[in-house]
Amino acid sequence: MEKAYGNCDLEMMKDFCQVDGPSGAEKEATRVMKKYLEPYVQQFDYDTLGSLIALKKGSGKGPKLMLAGHVDEIGFVVTRIEDNGFLRFAPLGGWWGHVLLAKPLVITTDEGKKINGVIGAKAPHGMKPEERDKVQEVKNMYIDIGVASKDEALELGIKIGNYITPKSDFTVLNNPNYLCAKAWDDRVGALIATDVIKNLSNSQHSCDIYAVGTVQEEVGLRGAKTAAYKIDPDVAIALDVTTAQDTPGEDASCKLGAGVTISVQDASVLGHRGLIVKLAEICESLNLDVQYNALLAGGTDAGTIHQSRDGIISCTLSIPARYIHSHNGIIHRKDYCDTVTLLTEFAKRLDNAMLEELRQSNR
Repeated sequence: MEKAYGNCDLEMMKDFCQVDGPSGAEKEATRVMKKYLEPYVQQFDYDTLGSLIALKKGSGKGPKLMLAGHVDEIGFVVTRIEDNGFLRFAPLGGWWGHVLLAKPLVITTDEGKKINGVIGAKAPHGMKPEERDKVQEVKNMYIDIGVASKDEALELGIKIGNYITPKSDFTVLNNPNYLCAKAWDDRVGALIATDVIKNLSNSQHSCDIYAVGTVQEEVGLRGAKTAAYKIDPDVAIALDVTTAQDTPGEDASCKLGAGVTISVQDASVLGHRGLIVKLAEICESLNLDVQYNALLAGGTDAGTIHQSRDGIISCTLSIPARYIHSHNGIIHRKDYCDTVTLLTEFAKRLDNAMLEELRQSNR
């Protein structure tokens, strides 16, 4: 059996992933990120949507570097309480009906009370074949919270608009390099930004580093847009997951345990070529493995960051993950640790001369 790769703070990872923070209700997640960053940064700020902005100041008048990982996870919102106490709900982010039936959820009331529930699923006995084979639409599903009436649901504090999140456990799998949790999309990006700041606690760097936990990415890359406008960075790197393609029936073009994954493009952004080349050069100098990824569907925070102000030098570094947009995703420690190593070194090297080199590469 392989030994665990690198040095991951599993307790911090668990704390980030286990809190409930769907799009529009990310405060639990930003509070965790702030707690872990407090010993290492000089300033905290927020945009008005709620994105957390933590600043670690550089030693001189260097560039501004933004490391963005969105803290919102996909979830749901309560839309109706039936007379018999069942809850109807709407998705926050992209859900596929196949991964939902009979899954446990947590409803968070306005007072912060956690209510357990499960998505109802018919038993297969007596189903018609066409009914059994059809993927149910989310709009037709309901949540069973184990009450007999609407009045009981109201007594628990449940209201229209309460947010709902998946319920699952953080687990180190049988090979300790494989880590399973909800919300890797994209607490892993916020974790990487946090670890980079921690790594630089005793290091010199001329650039000002902004570790940003952006909000509302899953519903339109919204927090990244407002945070980038507020910061006005010179260089920005979005940190997000990408779909691993190393499971049976896939082509293994993007796989777990391959090291740093540089995203060339996705549906929202063309990565800045000069920045991609620079990151690849640093990987080579550090003997870090690299794979490249082109995601033709979906976007990342870089999609709105690169359009901010008069244009921001941007790209995305991705962490391959299996089973994203479900209750349980799986990532690999090597991909995480190598990305932290790369960004730590990039932050040390980013100065005004490198910034001008990046600017000229597109002119």
